[in-house]
Amino acid sequence: MPSRYTVAVRSLCEFTAKQGDLDLRFTPSPTAQEGIAGHKLVTSRRASGYQSEVSLSGQYGALHVRGRADGYDPDANRVEEIKTFRGDLTRMPENHRQLHWAQAKIYAWLLCVARDLAEIHVALVYFDIGSQDETVIDRLYAAPELEAFFDLHCSRFLKWAEQEMRHRTARDAALTVLDFPHADFRSGQRALAEAVYRAACSTRCLMAQAPTGIGKTIATIFPALKAMPGQSQDKLFFLTAKTSGRRVALDCLGRIGTATPAMPLRVVEIVARDKACEHPDLACHGDACPLARGFYDRLPQARAAALALPSPTAGPAHAMPGLVLLERQAVRTVALAHQVCPYYLTQELTRWADVVVADYNYYFDMTAMLFGLTLANDWRVNVLVDEAHNMVERARKMYSANLDQEVLQALQPSAPAVLRAPLAALTRQCSALPLAPEATYAVLPAIPAAFRAALQTLLSAMNEFLAEHPAGA
Repeated sequence: MPSRYTVAVRSLCEFTAKQGDLDLRFTPSPTAQEGIAGHKLVTSRRASGYQSEVSLSGQYGALHVRGRADGYDPDANRVEEIKTFRGDLTRMPENHRQLHWAQAKIYAWLLCVARDLAEIHVALVYFDIGSQDETVIDRLYAAPELEAFFDLHCSRFLKWAEQEMRHRTARDAALTVLDFPHADFRSGQRALAEAVYRAACSTRCLMAQAPTGIGKTIATIFPALKAMPGQSQDKLFFLTAKTSGRRVALDCLGRIGTATPAMPLRVVEIVARDKACEHPDLACHGDACPLARGFYDRLPQARAAALALPSPTAGPAHAMPGLVLLERQAVRTVALAHQVCPYYLTQELTRWADVVVADYNYYFDMTAMLFGLTLANDWRVNVLVDEAHNMVERARKMYSANLDQEVLQALQPSAPAVLRAPLAALTRQCSALPLAPEATYAVLPAIPAAFRAALQTLLSAMNEFLAEHPAGA
């Protein structure tokens, strides 16, 4: 078993510092691109001695904690945690703020250790991507107080980390000796499997085309799993455009589990929110939905119960738990038993899964959850894209948008009162776009600032309205 478990500061805090209700009234947050641009703008405003993206690390027993503080001002002795947002900052739930403080204080302690500081100013910097204004909340902490905070959160995580190290060791040992789940390969299967294995081991991209009926799914999943230990890969993502594609992948993983009953492998299926939601008529926060109320307080028990589900393939003679197949219904059963939201429990479980089966958009969309988690946690992942010819049209939809001025005008009389002024403002900005009277189209060098501001104002108003009125009425 590895002697050290590495965890990012953000992941540590998300595991140990989240509490209270699930509350989406202050979402969606800015995109990753908007967040990066916001961070750059904030740091560009600082004095010349300001240090950005400060790499830090620390140790607590078997835990190796690492991350990058957003910024440090040596002259002011202040570490900054920069958060971009849109909307009204006063609407931010208190448990969101507590999570931000936890991250900032962990970075502050790591800085105290690295630079032998007796105390340090810790600041949360909230940057409004619409107005580009900053709101700064500054507190002074003594090093011993920060050390105690660091130790507390590491101690909460350590037992889970030790469990994860044991799981990873057992998983990699099982995958190294994994056998093909059928007696023989079909015609063409072995060549495909070998090509996938070589590509995975050399971290190359592979485009494979094969006849229908040869068993492409098992011939790609099997070698991808077998390559994981040698490449120190954390996860395998199987992405598909259709529900039927998810079903085939889950069935293949089930057959692998049946053929290797003691293989400790965690598989999570992600389904669309509208299919997983138990109360689509209720707003997604604790004041409205019972499954959002106290979500983070009950999450630890729900998470542990889900990952300890008995394998459908491993009998009592097996020491290892075997395949844990967290399909939609299995997650729903655990979630309702612990009174938490099935959809957001699934999101939490993806952090600890070995294989994730999901739609394309969970990795390739501009706000993709899996891609964002991969970057934030420095995961090493292998991505299998099923029926990749569908990606062209899906990518067009993901990265294209249109806005019809006539539709905006038609919406205004019947729109909720809080949306009428933002709709009217955006309509005026549409009319102000520099388009020739007879032109069928025009290419602008950039989106006008006033148009962008009006659009962001409308989006913020719509997000706030829909958070309270999920049906849109």
